[in-house]
Parts: sequence; C-alpha cells; structure tokens
Amino acid sequence: MNRPPLLRRLPRDFRPVELRGQRVLVVGLGTFGGGLGAALHLVREGAEVTVSDTRPESALASSLAPLAGLPIRLALGRHATAEEVAAADWIVASPAVPWTAPPLREAAARGIAVESEITLLVRLLPCRWLGITGTNGKSTTTMLAMRTLAAAGRRVFGGGNLGGSLLDSWRTIGRDAAVVLEISSFQLEHLGEIGLGPDVALITNVTHDHLDRHGTFAAYAEAKRQLLARAEVALLQRGDPVCQQFATTFPRRVLWYGEASHFAAGEEGARLHEQRFAELAVAGAPPQRIDCAPLRLAGVHNRVNLLAAAAAATCFDVPFGAALEAGFAAEPLARRLNDVGRVGGVRFVDDSVSTSPPAVAAALHAYSGTTHLIAGGYDKGIDPDPLVEAVVRNCRSVVLYGAVARSLGERLMDRLGRPSPDGGDRLLREAVAVVADLPAAFAAAVDRATKGETILFSPGYASYDQFRNFTERGDLFCSLVADHARRQPREDA
Repeated sequence: MNRPPLLRRLPRDFRPVELRGQRVLVVGLGTFGGGLGAALHLVREGAEVTVSDTRPESALASSLAPLAGLPIRLALGRHATAEEVAAADWIVASPAVPWTAPPLREAAARGIAVESEITLLVRLLPCRWLGITGTNGKSTTTMLAMRTLAAAGRRVFGGGNLGGSLLDSWRTIGRDAAVVLEISSFQLEHLGEIGLGPDVALITNVTHDHLDRHGTFAAYAEAKRQLLARAEVALLQRGDPVCQQFATTFPRRVLWYGEASHFAAGEEGARLHEQRFAELAVAGAPPQRIDCAPLRLAGVHNRVNLLAAAAAATCFDVPFGAALEAGFAAEPLARRLNDVGRVGGVRFVDDSVSTSPPAVAAALHAYSGTTHLIAGGYDKGIDPDPLVEAVVRNCRSVVLYGAVARSLGERLMDRLGRPSPDGGDRLLREAVAVVADLPAAFAAAVDRATKGETILFSPGYASYDQFRNFTERGDLFCSLVADHARRQPREDA
C-alpha cells in the first residue's frame, strides 16, 4: 500500500461516541456522503470539527448544505495546513484522499492517528455484518444481498461504498439486524490495518484496477484480501484465480460460488449450471436447483452475482431458494446496464459505472445481436487486453474517446491485424473510430447503428479526464439519448 510510514490508528476498541471535546480534522468532505456522514456524526457527539477539501465551495454545495449553521470550521479550496493538522487530536480521511496528500504525510510525521468514516462505523455495529468487495459487480451484489436478507424479514441496512453513511442511523441498528456494506479497496486499506472486518466476507473477483493508486496489482489484491481479516465465512468466486489464492491461506470456512464448470467433481458450493440453474450443494442439506431465468438483470454475470448474494444470505439463516426468488424482481442500479430507451429502433444502454476492461467484456457478453460500443476515459494503468478481445469478437463498431482513445485504438488495430484462427472476429478495421469527447462519440455511434441494434456506453476507464465521476458522464449520455429522441419524427421515436 502506498502510504507514508509511521501511520498511526486509534486503538481497535476505540468507541467513536466518546468524542466530546475531541479536536478532529476531516480531510476530504467530497460529494459521495462518507465525509459528510463523518462530519455530522462528530459534531453530534460533541467533537470540535474542522473540514478541509481541496475543492472550492462551489463544487461541494450538496455536501455543505447539511452543515450550514453547525459549529464546523471549513478550510476549502486548499489542503489543510501543517498547523491545522497539528491542532487535531486525530484525523478522519476520505478513502479517496491518497496517502501522499500533504495532510496525511504531516499526520504521519507527527504521529497523529488517521481514521475513516468506515472504521468509525464498523466499531459501532452491534450485529453481524456482511462485507462485499471485488473489482466488478460489488454494488449490484450488495443490492441483491440486501434484498435476499430482507426476504426472511430481517431489518437490513446497507452502506459503505454505495454512498451515504450509516453513522447517522447507527443507534437504530439492533442486534437482530443485518448490515451489508460494499467496501472499496481504498476503504479496506483503513479497515485492514486495524484488523476490523465483516463476519461474512464476499469477494466477487479481483482483476487489475486502481493501479494509479495502489502502484502494483499485488498491492491492490492485498488490499482486497483485508476483507477476510476476521471473517468467519469467506464467499469466493470459484473461477477467479486471486480468490483461489486467497482461499489457500484463509483459516476458516470457504463457501465457493460461481459457474459449475469451474468446480471440481463433488465440490461444495453454490453453482450456476448451464448459465441458468442455481444450486446450493453443501454437506447435510439436499441440493436444490432453481431456474434463474426470471432475473430481470441482464447478463450471466448478474446471475452469478445473485448466486453469491443468496449464498451469503444462507450464512444469516435465510433459505437459499427464498433468497434467490427475492432477487428476481431486482431492477438494475443506476448506471449499470440500464436500458435508457429506444430511438429509431436502436436500443441505448448506459453502463457508465464500467471503469475497467473486464467490466466491458461482461457488459458485451450480456447482449446478443449487433452492438456498437462507446468506450474511453482516463487510463488507470490497467491491461486493456480483456476489453480488446471482447470488442473484436462482439462488436460491429467501436467509438473511442478521451485520454485513452488513441492508445486503445492502436491496440485494437494491432489485434485486428492478427485475426483469430477460429474466424470468430466480428470487428473490422474501418469500424474503429477515435474522437475527442463523449458527444462526438455518441454522434459517431448513432451514424453507424440501425434498427434492431444496440449502442452500449460501457467506458471501461475512469471518468476523471473529462468528468467529475461516472454519474456525471452517465448523465451526459442519457441527456444525449433524450436530445436524439426529441429530434426524431414521432413515429420513429
């Protein structure tokens, strides 16, 4: 992990309600809810709070509004100074703030403890909780897990990397509740150092991502492994090589899940047969096979996500069949393979949450027929080969935009110069376009698509070369679809 040396943490048994009179610096208010949740909790419990963020007030309006009138000192548009760091008893840092940020280096030099919103929350939870991480699929699996646990009548609370904060409602979480937290690799760096973690840990997969932050794939994978620190059960995807490696050192129960083809004969776990039928096979229980065709979420990968969520629910005494059926009616989360309309007979799909090449491959495999892909953004140092191969074999055309467009286009052209021996390539060299931005990419894709085909916006890269986040770029894509629809004759809309 790329953190400064001598970083201190508060003791594991620290109770973040014992805050009266404590001077706390919140580094990184952000707009995702964690920084805001921490600041509000600290003030409610009587701490003296300073909030710093390098962004100006105008960019933080949604997070600043709930703080209006509260006794909080703001330091915006700049890093917290050495004097402000020195004045703090301890610090709450947003996971998005890199360890190289001046306030955190100053804290390390001074021996000042650094915490996060997620570490404060986990110390307060009175019940067993399920933690979910992975490179792809963790948000959808978290949503499905919440539905499957609710199937048994449990009070379910969700949070973590989903956005918002449970710190504002932790007192309403009883011992009989179930908490489901999506945990990012950045958040796991904070949890792992203290040895905090879930009772039940679920890892969807671990592929190359966030190398701009973690430095190496090994460091990124190690951050993910921290989810297993104190888990009594680890749910791991059977076909994922890193999950298989994690299992070799996990000292407690491993419950595998995934497509049946990855299982050894007689091996226990939750299996998906023929990409459709879910089955839980564990010692002492008769296997039960259930048809997952009613699931509304597109793609085999989402059937595997539901399989994982249902298997996790059994660790909370929810019957496997009831858990599966509870997930069938789930709608896709925003920006995750959302069908945003048809114009002139062309289907438009928003998958703007896609920030890694394997996510694009999964999205493409979710659709049959002719697909035109829009992809691009900021390169986090991830190997593009999974995207390149999936595009060549599944797309009629591809339009690339943003910082990565030119280099990714060159990789595609190089691959197209080496046709597959099985003749399975669908993409032609002349069907690859490189443009400057998303509006230009949208226009190019529209020019290529005809009735009955799909335009898929699955960028495969981070948003922050041209956008603040994936939500903003998804909003733009949806507005481009709406504008395109308004320009069409009524009978074609």
